[in-house]
Amino acid sequence: RFTAEFDFRTYDAEGVILYAESLDNSAWILLALRDGKIEIQFKNEFGTKVTSGGKAINDGLWHIISVEELEHSISVKIAKEAVMSINSPGTLFKQSQGFLETKVYIAGLPRRVGSALVKQINPRLDGCIRAWNLMNQGHSGVNEVIQEKQSKHCLVAVGRGSFYPGTGMAAFQINYNNLDSAEDWLINVTLTIRPSTDTGVMFALVSNETVPLALSIVDSNSSDSQKITVTVGNITVAQLESKKLCTPRKVQVGLVVTKQELELAVDSHTDRSNSEHLSTLHQAMMANVVTYLGGLPDVPLGATPVTAFYNGCMEVKVNNRQLDLDEAISKHNDIRSHSCPLIMQ
Repeated sequence: RFTAEFDFRTYDAEGVILYAESLDNSAWILLALRDGKIEIQFKNEFGTKVTSGGKAINDGLWHIISVEELEHSISVKIAKEAVMSINSPGTLFKQSQGFLETKVYIAGLPRRVGSALVKQINPRLDGCIRAWNLMNQGHSGVNEVIQEKQSKHCLVAVGRGSFYPGTGMAAFQINYNNLDSAEDWLINVTLTIRPSTDTGVMFALVSNETVPLALSIVDSNSSDSQKITVTVGNITVAQLESKKLCTPRKVQVGLVVTKQELELAVDSHTDRSNSEHLSTLHQAMMANVVTYLGGLPDVPLGATPVTAFYNGCMEVKVNNRQLDLDEAISKHNDIRSHSCPLIMQ
């Protein structure tokens, strides 16, 4: 019968932990998180079922999770204590010549499966799993896959936030139309950053092959500070110098832009611009822009002064909405959506 046990740690609220199916795809079981709580969905020859229970476990602490198929039920335990017992007529997977063979997917789903689930879910999950024991065979098969991929290795200590390793970006389709005012549009961005390198694009709007707005960290000539700059196209319209940013402390950066004015705030300092260059941004906002975090797609040389990827931790709020990287229209695989490495002081 199907069994799985492992230690699990995450700050993510929703996503697939594991999905197992029979070789002919006729039966399957899904173990996932929704609102931070364990959810089980399964299908066999007798029908489908979905249920959830227990406390929220997306608290960044280690939890021992086990799923075991018993004779007439599926048992789910957290820290060896039962939180769910789901009635299951018949066996989940049929044996073939005395053996039970299944295909197991970790932290995601095969593409064809999404629409067949009993209850739809965003499968992307950022978490850490250790002490694998699948089908009572220990970590056989799992270690071989993970050992080869550095990006799949667990961070030793994590906190809340997203981590950009300096190798890619995430893209969002965001509507900046301002319904609360006579203004045509409003960009109100708050970043909480802890950079690891001194140059990189944190937030940008891209229209075709132009970059009508970019907010970047730039190396300063001074050894103990960096600049935060705002550019429209290849023109710098606002900038502030901040004490050395690549430290354990987090810094808050605010940017508010309307078609008349731009205001940049870092720590307690502000820089304003009502530059004529904002007309370029206004034209782009009247068309279609894609929002990028952590870097830029391929744009022509000279389209914008900074093109390096951001490296470090960053949380982003746009127009009072916290962005969840699991909801990005595209995201580089190495970006960790909900875990930021802690600096051991």
